[in-house]
Amino acid sequence: MPDFRKSGFEMSQEEELKLEPFIHQVGGHSPLFCLDPVTVCKPLEQREFNFYSTLPTSLLPFTPSFMGSMKVEISEDNEGYITLKGLPPVSYRRRCLRSPPHLKPKMRLKRCRSIEIETGTPSDQYFEDELVKEEKTYNPWALKCHRDNLKKIGINIVKSVEPGLTDPTFQEFILLENLTFKYKYPCVLDLKVGTRQYGDAASASKKQSKNAKVAESTSGTLGYRLGGMQVYQANLGRFICRSKNYGKSLSVDGLKVSLRQFFSNGLVMRMDVINTLLRKLKELKAVLEKLESYRFYTSSLLVIYDGSVNQSGSHSRCCQELETHTRNSLSTTSLLQLPGRRYVNGSSYDAGNRSKSDDNLEYCSQFTTVHRGSSERRSASCETFPSSANSPGSRAGSLASVSDLNNLVNVKIIDFAHSTHRGLKDLTLHEGPDRGFLMGLENFIKTLEELQGKAIFPVTV
Repeated sequence: MPDFRKSGFEMSQEEELKLEPFIHQVGGHSPLFCLDPVTVCKPLEQREFNFYSTLPTSLLPFTPSFMGSMKVEISEDNEGYITLKGLPPVSYRRRCLRSPPHLKPKMRLKRCRSIEIETGTPSDQYFEDELVKEEKTYNPWALKCHRDNLKKIGINIVKSVEPGLTDPTFQEFILLENLTFKYKYPCVLDLKVGTRQYGDAASASKKQSKNAKVAESTSGTLGYRLGGMQVYQANLGRFICRSKNYGKSLSVDGLKVSLRQFFSNGLVMRMDVINTLLRKLKELKAVLEKLESYRFYTSSLLVIYDGSVNQSGSHSRCCQELETHTRNSLSTTSLLQLPGRRYVNGSSYDAGNRSKSDDNLEYCSQFTTVHRGSSERRSASCETFPSSANSPGSRAGSLASVSDLNNLVNVKIIDFAHSTHRGLKDLTLHEGPDRGFLMGLENFIKTLEELQGKAIFPVTV
């Protein structure tokens, strides 16, 4: 990869765009930036660039849209603001609209004893994770990724003794679809999928270290583990976040409880999302089974849906009806408990004991029985479509359109820095499909099917 610090690269002042931090990043190592509302950027890894450039047609619906790469200038002014600006490729400029150049970014990186993300406009989105209890206006994992990247490219994240302009440095980024764009409150799940978490070029020590991490986590038993997540809790008015460090600590039962929480907004269990996701995952599985020589080492499966209770359609009406009855019955503490093998709010967790929120959750599903404590009643459906093609029809206007069905939840494979296939002409060639990735995908499907039946605790490994 060329050294852009010495390349003499210059950008047109008329065409360059400024990047701002992406606030909904839940996992990964590389920081994400927004180029515009529908486009995110991440530092270029040559193998990932090559992989996106050679994707088979069958995988395109299950990966973010790829829009090439751009060189970005990174500099710091005398007020401590770190600016990223670059010239997008011609293909991007032909088809994308952008904000007027005089507008300030909504969020910026600024040095304040350390590097922080500064909000330029009032926000109605607040985040809280297992370590940082005070509310933030961004997912705390995003800030960690930005700090790590600035150190990597040589920008000291500790406040300088004497403020002043720094010489700009350059970094190349790839441009990808912003998968959260269409959602008001994007609930994002990052699952590290596969039983092997290193590339073909990994050293012996790296292989040993990665194999140990797999064996110590649910990657070894289920073929997937939690890489990070954020879920919007409608009754609390904020996102609850969990990082990959939390995910590594989870037992099989703890992971399943965490997934149960991901599909809950504090008021209802989103069975409509689960049903649609299951259909898409089975379609993805059929595609991957036919991909000869492809390996998705260290890749993740990203699941996104909207946690807003103000959506159009019956889900909104259902949530509004339930909110009055449910808000006061749900314990705030129990909603924050995403149990792991070692701790829950500082205490050890017994998988045999359900949290209070388990018994209080309404289930957003067709003709489901709703449990609240020891009481039981029949509930009207929050789900406005059948879960399969064989389900009976209903009255006109009661079924969601095919478009609404597909937009309800998004599922994509991401992160291809260690992926390979025969077309890349690597020294190591693999035969058949990626069985390790498929194992994780199949077990994730089984877990969701357990959630459909509301049987979270029975474990099949």
